Amino acid sequence: MPKPKKNNPMMMLLADVSAPLEQRLEVIKMLVCDPRPEAREAVAALLERLAHVEAEAVYAERLRQLSEMVKQLEEGPLRPANYVGKHASDGSSPPRGEVILDDGTTAFAAVPNEDLAGNLRRGDRVLLDGKGRALLHQAPGRTNVGEEAQLERRIGDDHVEISLRGQERHVFLASQDLLDKLNAGEVGPGATVLVNSRQFFAFDAVPSQDGLAHYKYLVREPVPDVFVDRDIGAPPRCIQDVAEFIHTEMTHPEVRRSYSLSRSVMKLLCGVSGSGKTLAVLAMWRQMYEEMSQMTGVPVDQLPPRVFRLNLSRILSMWLGESDKNLDRFFSEVEQLAEEPFIAPDGREYKLPVLAILEEIDGLARTRGQEPIFDRILTTALQRLDSTREELKNKLIIFLGTTNDAQHVDRAFLRRIGGTIEHFGRLNKKSFVAILQKHLRRLPVVANNGCTPQEIQRRFVVDLTAWLFSPNGSDRGLVELTYAGSTTPAVRCRRDFLTGALIDRAVQQAATAASHAEAQGAPRPGVSFELLVQAFDQQVRGVADQLTEHNVAHYLDVPDGARVANLRRIPQPSLLPHELQRT
Repeated sequence: MPKPKKNNPMMMLLADVSAPLEQRLEVIKMLVCDPRPEAREAVAALLERLAHVEAEAVYAERLRQLSEMVKQLEEGPLRPANYVGKHASDGSSPPRGEVILDDGTTAFAAVPNEDLAGNLRRGDRVLLDGKGRALLHQAPGRTNVGEEAQLERRIGDDHVEISLRGQERHVFLASQDLLDKLNAGEVGPGATVLVNSRQFFAFDAVPSQDGLAHYKYLVREPVPDVFVDRDIGAPPRCIQDVAEFIHTEMTHPEVRRSYSLSRSVMKLLCGVSGSGKTLAVLAMWRQMYEEMSQMTGVPVDQLPPRVFRLNLSRILSMWLGESDKNLDRFFSEVEQLAEEPFIAPDGREYKLPVLAILEEIDGLARTRGQEPIFDRILTTALQRLDSTREELKNKLIIFLGTTNDAQHVDRAFLRRIGGTIEHFGRLNKKSFVAILQKHLRRLPVVANNGCTPQEIQRRFVVDLTAWLFSPNGSDRGLVELTYAGSTTPAVRCRRDFLTGALIDRAVQQAATAASHAEAQGAPRPGVSFELLVQAFDQQVRGVADQLTEHNVAHYLDVPDGARVANLRRIPQPSLLPHELQRT
């Protein structure tokens, strides 16, 4: 349509807002009805001007509505996602970005902000509106979290193959940060990467670990309140040996080096249940801290934790390969802590000893060929306990293993852990007297004819010893054992069942009965000889009642290679010796 001529008087009149409205309406009527070309040009120009003005208004209204919608989206709830890439638009609509939501769903969201769309990189954390229609912001900071996996190889330009726990292999998308490190050669196969298995996304490489970040097996409980002179009646020699070893290594280490002796030492405590192995371990624990306190001038309760305890329940795992990894970590923690220096308050630096307790090693290192998982654990233990390793022999570590039955322990492991083997057995007469005296000296006893408590306690010890150990005493035995190939039965008396744990239980039982009687108003409070005899008799009989031909070796000493063919319980009198005397 031809444009109207400039300075058209009719158009100027219609555009003049000062002209009366009626006059302008009459001009419009004339133009519509006038057949001349000038009039048609004027009407066409008027319509074109109206259309142009209306289009601007419609665009402004649409722009206002869009701005209002974006504002509502930004102020509403947002959904996090991970950015994958940009998809170009045809120009009539904003670009779209491919994202992976936290539930693993893929979405293509519009990106209203073109600058934002140009700055996003693969793997960036972004925020979408609540319905996932628009990508509105880049999330502040790096919030990618997930699980660790091992990088196997790169596949193409954008993907990597990784191994998750259990060694399952998967192909994941790689973030731009990870791709940049791969391109620069900073990350290679075998590296640890952070992945999200639900989103099938590999985000970044995890920095290599410089040592262990924390100690999983370090014991953080107080130092045991166990003293040899006060609490152990017949202390084994190994307690003093460990104390002397620690003292020498902390004061004159060059002496042992001159004899080419290793700084680490291994001891195996072997004996029946209740024979004092645990008490000996606690005493060595205390002795080690006493030595450290004396050398550094730091009180025992202010010294750092230096003891590791290994339990089988904390090692075994349902995942193949995790059990031996757990055991390997245990030894790594022990060796790492042994390397860490301790700074005393006076500024001096010390390398303090570390105590590693391997409890019940017959469960940890049983004879090979029974269970494959235990064979793998045993292999790891043998490698880490090799005293010829430079990483081990130059560190001040005391390994203490305990076992009730060395026959079930692998021979190779016994050779490694058994640098010296300390045997714990049932008590002889001397040990029984020493242990009983330790237990009785802290207990109130029944008064007797003006004697001091110490005199009464000594009398109790003498009378109990005479009852249990006198060859001509009244104990005629509890059981008869007949060994295969022999017709002569062997009689076992109460003294053959005695262990440190049994003495402790018997004294506790007598003390409990005495305290109950005193609470009931007994005229003569305190532990009496009668209560002690009854308690020892009941404790020993309780053990004897559990005997069978197959478990005798767990409760009594049996000759090597002997097999019990028959067991007979000897009838017991209804009255004990002290009751007969009173009668």
